[in-house]
Amino acid sequence: MTRQMIQNVKQENVIELMCEVLELSESSEKKVVKAVEEIGLQAFFTSVDALAVDDVEKDRIKALKEVIEAKAKSLETLEGGQ
Repeated sequence: MTRQMIQNVKQENVIELMCEVLELSESSEKKVVKAVEEIGLQAFFTSVDALAVDDVEKDRIKALKEVIEAKAKSLETLEGGQ
């Protein structure tokens, strides 16, 4: 049970930081939080186009997704080389 609570706090912190970095409006932030809670973070990034937020905010979210994917590929390369 404690492990699940810690995981929930971590996810909340990640979502909060993500919304702050992306400079989302308050209404968009609520939509993002709700979507992530309902479908999870990974599925959220694959369904950004369906999110009812401003196009500029969608573009920021997509850019963040690209950064995360690039970093993941970089880490895979490093781990595979060791």
